[in-house]
Amino acid sequence: MGTWSVLTREGYGRGSPGPRPRRPNGPWTSAMSGDVRRDAGRRCSRFYGLPTSSELYPWCCKLGIFNRSASSSGTESAKRHPSGRFGGYKIFVEDASRPIVMLHSTILSSLLALVLARSVGASAHLPSCPTAKADYDFVVVGAGAGGGPAAARLAENGFSVLLVDAGAAVDSVNTTIPFYFGRAVADPKLELNYTYNEYSPGAKFPRNDAWYPRARGVGGSTIHNALANHVGATRQDFDAMEKMFGDKTWSYDNLRNYFKKIEHSLTFNASNPDHGFDGWLKTSLNPAQILASPMFADTQLNDIVNTVSSLPPTFIPDLNSVSADAAEGVGLTSFTIDENHLRSSIYNRLEDLRSKNLHFALNTLATKIALCSGHNGRPRAYGVELARGAALAVAGNFHGKQRLVTELVTARYEVIVGAGVFQTPQLLMLSGIGDSKQLSKYGIDTVVNLPGVGQNLQDHDEVAIIWRLKQNHTVFANCTVLYTPKDDPCLKFWIDSHHQNLYSFGGALLMLHTRSAPAIPDPDIMLYWSPGFFRGFFRGFPDELAQIHNALTTMLLKRQPSTRGSVELRGSHPQDPLQIEKRHFEAPGGEKDLAALRQGIKLAREIAAEPGIAEHIEMEVFGPDGGADEDIENHILQNVYGHHACCTAAMGPDDDPNAVLDGDFRVRGVDGLRVVDISSWPNVPGWFVTTTTYMISEKAADVIMAEYAR
Repeated sequence: MGTWSVLTREGYGRGSPGPRPRRPNGPWTSAMSGDVRRDAGRRCSRFYGLPTSSELYPWCCKLGIFNRSASSSGTESAKRHPSGRFGGYKIFVEDASRPIVMLHSTILSSLLALVLARSVGASAHLPSCPTAKADYDFVVVGAGAGGGPAAARLAENGFSVLLVDAGAAVDSVNTTIPFYFGRAVADPKLELNYTYNEYSPGAKFPRNDAWYPRARGVGGSTIHNALANHVGATRQDFDAMEKMFGDKTWSYDNLRNYFKKIEHSLTFNASNPDHGFDGWLKTSLNPAQILASPMFADTQLNDIVNTVSSLPPTFIPDLNSVSADAAEGVGLTSFTIDENHLRSSIYNRLEDLRSKNLHFALNTLATKIALCSGHNGRPRAYGVELARGAALAVAGNFHGKQRLVTELVTARYEVIVGAGVFQTPQLLMLSGIGDSKQLSKYGIDTVVNLPGVGQNLQDHDEVAIIWRLKQNHTVFANCTVLYTPKDDPCLKFWIDSHHQNLYSFGGALLMLHTRSAPAIPDPDIMLYWSPGFFRGFFRGFPDELAQIHNALTTMLLKRQPSTRGSVELRGSHPQDPLQIEKRHFEAPGGEKDLAALRQGIKLAREIAAEPGIAEHIEMEVFGPDGGADEDIENHILQNVYGHHACCTAAMGPDDDPNAVLDGDFRVRGVDGLRVVDISSWPNVPGWFVTTTTYMISEKAADVIMAEYAR
């Protein structure tokens, strides 16, 4: 078969078709290329010559540049376009016998903008790819919800995999006891303490040192999160991706199969068609019956749960059912909690596979993706440079920037980046993949100009309102949420009673899905209730959470937020901090998001006024100063937070100049490199992001294994 290539030469003048201001006189160089057998025509029944992943594909297909024909032997060829070769730009498809040059000069201006947007940087000089035997089949950077499942699948299917992470394998009360998630967030063995700006300069309420905790180590942030297992409100997101890529494997119906594949439900009957029962992720509903147990007799909380459960329009027995995807109503929260009332996550699966084909490089910082010039002249990822013992600038064990000593590990097939919403774009940019203007600012040679790297930062908008109750929660009696039975009577009881107290809970009792306005077709606001004092993430919040025993928190979450922020470099050293900008409510649609949250707070207050709840409330202690819209909006602006940041290396269609990845997770313009993690999403999915990111990681594993089938 051979290769297809796009060639450019210096001197080509931009602009509309017509006389060019300067004749091309430089040497021909490859701007992009690929393998015909792999890429050509498989999704384009009429035209041949470019893959759907190429920026040029829509133009070539629409204009009929390439005509596809096949001989009886299956050999494919291309008919030369009458215009043939032209000035400074050409495309050729090389089959087994000869190169064929073709392109129509009248579409140059349209094509050139797309090509130059993602072309190989003139300042980058790549070495030839090595021919020595690689160290592993795959090198995966990041052991969290994105990199972890893909690494596990590849390893158990016979591929050798090196899994790199900047943290360790931590197994402690913080990472295993569900209710200790607050302690886990601030655990120095796990913590990554990012700071960011909530708003642009000049905002009404400047918040320029907001705290965004993430976790490092085996499992990533899945070992410190609040354990929510929620895949509702995703049909719209997944079906939009199916339409975006013209690929049925992205449909909601197909993605649900990945949920069933990974899930091991401990709650529902095995005949339930919406759940899985043989997967690696244990799930269960919150054990609300504990609240009614004579052992605790927490009538106050029991009344609150019963009142919320009876709210109209309906009680939903299973918020993760297909029928509940876009339904309004209230239901018990599903959590990733196993039969022993312990946290279930990708950590357990990865540890179980340690002795097979899965190898670990822990407490190791990935500093750069090693790139070479492939046989087709296109950049190729062939390994990763590692600094063992080095820490990220935001890690709890960081003691200052150092001169890093690195080593190279190589991959036979691919490098897979799953370093998360912040570190994935940093690693790409440090490797010369990103916006050339930003890279040149820090002296980084551009390999592929992808302006979308680090852009499109999204997160759910969340805000809390809190009441002080008349009595302490009896389920919290004597609880200190500390680390030894000697220091915490509740921990001692939890151990002695086979984990039968509130420490077996996740963070939320119940969830309500509702619409903020009648004209909105699907629920866009979620309310969830927690027996504790939680006003968002800030340094020291776990102590506040543990010390206040008579609070009831209602948290609000806005789905499909308009906010679009960014992650940018502040230096070229891997230990330099990042510039993270959230820019809440500043994009088009921000006013509607604020209005939705205002309505959510009004609804939360209405629910708190229900007799079964109001009789237990002493006063509201954290919320708007009054009931006017301005008071509510000020409360939102001063206290909004989020913990589902995503989308900074987003998948997108071929005609989107800001798309970093194609629909198969491949980094555009680079062979042998994919991104599989929360940064891959084009938009923040559904209500919660961990389980859905597990799902796309499993999908990515299938895509990769199909390409390298053994």
